[in-house]
Amino acid sequence: MQKQEKLNEEKTKKKKSNFKKNLFVALLFFVTVAVVLVNRYDRKHRSMIHVEVDKNLVQETTQDEETQNRISIFVYDPSTKTVNEREIVVPRQINLIEGDFINGIIRNSDYISEDMKFRSAYNLRIDNVNTTVVKLNAQFANLKKNPELFNGFSLAVTNTILKNFPNIQSVVIQIDGETNTR
Repeated sequence: MQKQEKLNEEKTKKKKSNFKKNLFVALLFFVTVAVVLVNRYDRKHRSMIHVEVDKNLVQETTQDEETQNRISIFVYDPSTKTVNEREIVVPRQINLIEGDFINGIIRNSDYISEDMKFRSAYNLRIDNVNTTVVKLNAQFANLKKNPELFNGFSLAVTNTILKNFPNIQSVVIQIDGETNTR
């Protein structure tokens, strides 16, 4: 009887130890089966595209209007040779700076090429006069070769800055160190 009990105990111990040894293999087997099933499901349904439409789409368009500022700029029109005031939309920000206005002029001027870029603007006090110094890249030198277009652009920049920044009395436009005062 004792021998049989010992044999039974040994068998249960072997079963427990075999189970522990094979637990990792069993887990790997189940993970492999799961991966194969998911792969087959994905292959069958890969051509389906699920699209959800946002119900608040109308609300978002009104919020877009709230996230934009309308600003007034001047743009030179070479066909009529006049500087016209125009209203444009820019993203809403806490402070609108000179660059927002100048970039608006550049975007709305047909005679300005894509390589002509606004670099920076500084507000300085020169000879007790509040002055904005506008720096443009070297490609604006090509525009300066046509005095009519350059003077029209300069007048548009000057009028825009003076109108939108009442504390500024003078505007200086610099291209690669050259100056043009308006």
